[in-house]
Amino acid sequence: MRILLAVDSSPYAQRAVEFASHLPFRKPVDFDLVSVVAPPMMVDTGSMAMPLDFGAFLDIETVRNREAISSLANDLESRDHVHSVHTHVPIGPPTSSLLDAAEQSDADLIVLGAIGHSAIERVLLGSVSDYVATHADTSALVVRSPKEASVELGLQKIMLALSGRPEDERMLSWLKELKVRPNVEIHLVRILDRFTFYRQDLRQHAADLWESQYQQAQAQILDFETKLQDLGLNTETHLVEADHVGEALVEYARRHGCDLAVTGDSDSGLLTRVFLGSTSRYVLRHADCSVLIVRDKEDRAQAHRQIAEQSMAGT
Repeated sequence: MRILLAVDSSPYAQRAVEFASHLPFRKPVDFDLVSVVAPPMMVDTGSMAMPLDFGAFLDIETVRNREAISSLANDLESRDHVHSVHTHVPIGPPTSSLLDAAEQSDADLIVLGAIGHSAIERVLLGSVSDYVATHADTSALVVRSPKEASVELGLQKIMLALSGRPEDERMLSWLKELKVRPNVEIHLVRILDRFTFYRQDLRQHAADLWESQYQQAQAQILDFETKLQDLGLNTETHLVEADHVGEALVEYARRHGCDLAVTGDSDSGLLTRVFLGSTSRYVLRHADCSVLIVRDKEDRAQAHRQIAEQSMAGT
């Protein structure tokens, strides 16, 4: 497992580092710590030129970031489950710098901090966290701190948001990478989107279709429960009907006090990936807890190749 940790001086990033460094992975972890030096938007409106001390500012910030990240690296290196720690202090826009670092390091997981819990903060999420989690080609974990500062970050309740699509198996594979304690609750949640038909002649067809989907969802969720119980995990299963899948997942996680919500991302095209998938992005932006979006790097690479081929064919 290779984890890229986005590091800055904010308490949100520090909590994200704390959360990621305590994830109980079965195998030793390689960490890439990335602390981006973002050039300030300082422009002399008279000459439209950058200030003369611009270079000096970047030098000072680079040294400061290197010192802070080196201290964190030393702390991580002393831990038993850490295989290696690499530090990076790129200069540039934080979003593209983090995505480039993830690609160059071949990261399996990107970890970032979210800025808060209020309605406005959740919408903004932190432009960097939101953008990176949305556009990354690998799995992304956005850590949201508990509302009470005294509450420790940890994994007591994990919600797996099942969808009936292939990415559900990826979530299961990710969970297998962790040494989850027996007392941790794994909530398997499947939300069925309600159908509304107004024409009389379609109602029976809709009822038959709904019953078929319900039976399939129930069979899948029980199959997942069996697999997790075979791993010795403590599971709960919930099959819920709702008008809005994302809202239902967020409400479930809130009502049950989940520490982590895990969702899949089925989007493969560049255009659709901007929107991430309405359910995953809704959960990312509105959940009170941390959110992990599980992706497959090979699928992403294949999607990039297909898009490139289509673009070439179009020209």
